[in-house]
Amino acid sequence: MTGDESTPFGAPRRRQHRLLGWSMRLIGTFLSIFGALFFVAGFSRMRTIFSPLGTTYPLWYRVLIVGTIVMVGVVSLLGGRRLRRRGRRHSVPVLQTMADAKSSPYVLYLRPFTSDVTGATMPHAFSRFRGVGGSLVNTSTRTVEEQVSRSFGTLARVIAVGQPDEALPLPGAARLYLPLDGWQPTVASLIDDARLVLLAAGTSEGTLWELRQCLRRRAPQTLLILIYTDETEFQAFRKKAEVIFQEEVEFLRRGSKADRRPPSLPAYPPFSNPHRVKWLPVPRGYIRFDADWTPHLIRLDPTSVRGWTEEGRHRRLNREQLLPFMDIVLRELWAAEDAEDQADANRCTTVAELESVLRAMRSDGATDETPLSFLVSGTGRFLAVRDKRDTAAGSGDGQRDPGGTTEPIVRPGGRAPFTIELPLLYAEEILRRRRAGGAADVDTLQLEVSARGRLRGVRHHSGGKAAGKPPATADEDGAEH
Repeated sequence: MTGDESTPFGAPRRRQHRLLGWSMRLIGTFLSIFGALFFVAGFSRMRTIFSPLGTTYPLWYRVLIVGTIVMVGVVSLLGGRRLRRRGRRHSVPVLQTMADAKSSPYVLYLRPFTSDVTGATMPHAFSRFRGVGGSLVNTSTRTVEEQVSRSFGTLARVIAVGQPDEALPLPGAARLYLPLDGWQPTVASLIDDARLVLLAAGTSEGTLWELRQCLRRRAPQTLLILIYTDETEFQAFRKKAEVIFQEEVEFLRRGSKADRRPPSLPAYPPFSNPHRVKWLPVPRGYIRFDADWTPHLIRLDPTSVRGWTEEGRHRRLNREQLLPFMDIVLRELWAAEDAEDQADANRCTTVAELESVLRAMRSDGATDETPLSFLVSGTGRFLAVRDKRDTAAGSGDGQRDPGGTTEPIVRPGGRAPFTIELPLLYAEEILRRRRAGGAADVDTLQLEVSARGRLRGVRHHSGGKAAGKPPATADEDGAEH
């Protein structure tokens, strides 16, 4: 990215109030419980409407009473669901600067703003009601975007660009707000450093530009296309994407000398039994890519599974169709990251080199609390050490580079190098623990960082700079796990 990473982004039109949001969620929960009780009570009394025994009320009066109870329950249920969703909009993280966005690993969610209508829906509110007529109650109020963010949030924090004119961010991914003009460099920088890019299929100019940038900047295993559209709209996206693939064929051949044809997205497969379509999952399908950009499409087919209820069929659909596909996506992603990790292993410092640097700093008068800035590769490898005292004093850049390399490591799909500050005593303790764990002079160190950017531990790799398989990891307390 060009420019200052501390430059503030925009903000939604309305100010977020967390207390107001939690109050709305609490009231919504109460309304949902209240509505569920009324709804069930109303249906349980339906059988007494046409039974004249034990009552002197006329038929029209009994129908009115039961109908009123049921309607109060329905209104309370739906109102509670919407109020809970509205309240969560006050708690969505809004990123203020690029530094905030890149402070920890992230999954980038790119979509045309028109798909926010789909992303803000709460599917399956009436799925069981359609099937058996007795349970409108659905306690989940997660939107489509929240479900997507929850699924991929195990990899890293999910962030997305918010609509510049929206009052409050939609629940789901963390938001950053960019101007209508000049947003491309920022999005391109986010594409560079994301762990995984989720791109919703669409035919808008912005979505097609994002697809082109992903082809240029990403490893193919780190791009996943989400399909929210029907067959007609997907066919239009497929045709425009094919043109982009042909124009970017030189980038797709990156790393291969073969003169290969550009890939073509597969067509939308038909349902196994179109006459049984009662509901459609959202997203409706996904496209992943092999290492040579060969695409693979899965269309979730609810007509191929059976169950007693709609919810049961939905769970079986996920178990039999979606989960096997996502297992492949994750394995391919981890394989790509392992390749980047191996490349970084040839550039990082060894345990002996780090110990030598820390001893030299002690000799120069560094104390236990002296802050050290460690340059770490996108895969967590220690690359170099920076003494912040030297930087503050203005004596050069303060760089201690025993490994002989500090230039940026940028590869398609890789996260950019970052820095982490540790006091000298803590860095020495890490080395002592790794030595106690069997680390040799030629071994290398790698950080274990959580999805929220928290240091979970440090591991060492046997075999020197051409490190192979990793051994056990030591957490912050020194325990092996």
